[in-house]
Amino acid sequence: MVIAGGQQIFVIEPDRSVSWVFGCYDGVYDVWPLSNGNFLFSHKYGVCEVSHGKKIVWEYSLEHNALNEINSCQPLDDGNILILDSGNNRLIEVNRKKDIMVEIKLPSTAKSPHDRYRIGRKTKKSYYVSMLPYKVLKFDRNGKHTFEINMNVFGKQNKPFYAFETLPLKSGNLLFSTGYDGRFLEVTPDSKVVWEVSEKTIPWLKIQFSGGAVRLSNGNTILCNADWHVTNKDKQEFQLLEITKDYKLVWAIKYDDLSGLVEPYLEKKTGMNEFRVTQVKIIDN
Repeated sequence: MVIAGGQQIFVIEPDRSVSWVFGCYDGVYDVWPLSNGNFLFSHKYGVCEVSHGKKIVWEYSLEHNALNEINSCQPLDDGNILILDSGNNRLIEVNRKKDIMVEIKLPSTAKSPHDRYRIGRKTKKSYYVSMLPYKVLKFDRNGKHTFEINMNVFGKQNKPFYAFETLPLKSGNLLFSTGYDGRFLEVTPDSKVVWEVSEKTIPWLKIQFSGGAVRLSNGNTILCNADWHVTNKDKQEFQLLEITKDYKLVWAIKYDDLSGLVEPYLEKKTGMNEFRVTQVKIIDN
């Protein structure tokens, strides 16, 4: 698996060892393995492709200032790259020459780009954007806004919503991660919750921040429990885990499993070290 966490991306092997770490930039929320063995990742001011030899071979970057922020990326089948450009309130597709091939204007009115969006995704028919704090937006292939859902319809668990990722599933359902609310919700096209990972369904699992997820071919799901701004060590224990449809734990990677292997991020307000694991992807060897 390749993991995005805090200020780095890293590779975890099947035996849970960490075989590769690339310390890079702040605000690393998204990462993808590429067919050439490289990794594509987003950071606060850009999107980079890095080789296994830790060389940046391609980069789309913005000026480092408070008006700019990039929150996600996605390699597309045609070779273009989808980028969520929060600073300019848009979802764009760029080619390898960095030309903008598609631009979809987004509606957030938040003053700070950090408070607008998190993850954007494209499917064969649609684009999905998680808009802070609690909305998921859907656009068609022509950029027309066709649908949105307000997560408040699902009620609140603990802390406020902080919509992170919308993962389209092969079934047609969507898997929402609700951020600080601490839930993963699989929702049908008519907005019915058919599967939920939360303190209600798995009482022993303390979720600080529900981040990225991967639905496996066997129906299991790998989940990221990011420890962003954590104040309770109990909610740091599980960083990554695989869960079955009936809520059985297949495996887990805990905080102590990562200690000493990847660099933690020091949370200044609490003095706690955090790994901030927000995204996971399977490397298909």
